[in-house]
Amino acid sequence: MKAWMLERPGQPLVLSEVDPPNVRPGAVLVRMEAVPLLSYMRAYLNGTLPYRYPEGPFTPGTNGVGTIVQTGPGVHHFRVGQRVAVNPYLASPESVEAPAEILMGLTGISDDSEALLLDFPHGSLREVAEFPASALVELDGLAHIPSERLAVLSRFAVPMGGLRRGRLVAGETAVINGATGAFGSAAALAALAMGASRVIALGRRAGSLDALARLCGERLCPVVLSGDVDADRAAIRAVAPQGVDLAFDMVGQAKDPCGTLAALHSLKRRGRLVLMGSMRVALPLPYGELLRNGWEVMGHFMYSPVDYRALVNLVRARQLALDGIAVRRFSFDALEAAIDAALAQSGLEATVVGFSMD
Repeated sequence: MKAWMLERPGQPLVLSEVDPPNVRPGAVLVRMEAVPLLSYMRAYLNGTLPYRYPEGPFTPGTNGVGTIVQTGPGVHHFRVGQRVAVNPYLASPESVEAPAEILMGLTGISDDSEALLLDFPHGSLREVAEFPASALVELDGLAHIPSERLAVLSRFAVPMGGLRRGRLVAGETAVINGATGAFGSAAALAALAMGASRVIALGRRAGSLDALARLCGERLCPVVLSGDVDADRAAIRAVAPQGVDLAFDMVGQAKDPCGTLAALHSLKRRGRLVLMGSMRVALPLPYGELLRNGWEVMGHFMYSPVDYRALVNLVRARQLALDGIAVRRFSFDALEAAIDAALAQSGLEATVVGFSMD
């Protein structure tokens, strides 16, 4: 079978003939059908990111959609022929205080992740891949959606984890900071699907915010950030005079904390702020205001299997339409071109490698 292999960061990615994997206890073999690409895949392959890479040679690739072709001993619920989503966020199943964590096909997360990376070094960019059963999410009832469209689920999984951590409920108002990015735009769509009465989308690119507003309709209000915390807070309050219930922060490598602070200061009393993005500077939190207003600030990483199943249920119930994200498709053999396309994609676009282009 064919698999894309990386000897080590900085070396060329090579399409190789490899032996099919043998399924181990508690694992399954999945024939891959569609794999979404990270926008920073090229930087990852070049070794310019501070990641804990698997020991090479290994197959990169994180998420994906495919069909189970074999189950190992001890797998009791998944079955051959079942279509599943691959979730790369894997934690050791042992009942300990801080289990080792990895993103399969990408990086170790915790300091003790090396052994877990050795157990499951390969990602999804191979024709048949072995994954622990705990890394799969069943996609029953979604036969009407092509696998290359279902690959977009991975775009929503991360913000879904944060929105649920922030306890967003129907009828609340949410503000999304970083709403023009890949995860931020998906967060806006997911919040509306979860029943938010209004979503206020924050960003610095007016054109991208307008595109998001056209897609989402009147329940989404775009606010272009100026970089002035007081002015931006006032702009948010102009469309949410009573304040915001949940602020969801998904900035990417922010050079200043102004947008995040504007979102924080837009909260009503006992409002919640969830931090899921990245920032190059410190975030100064106003101690007294946090105390007086009962604001809750939460850092959150990734999502739980329960969050992913909740996401699939939204799609199954037709509350969340995946076609809000435009998919650009490439064949498995054209991975290099797909990586370049992923680097240029916008927040409402996704690049997906399909294993069958019929």
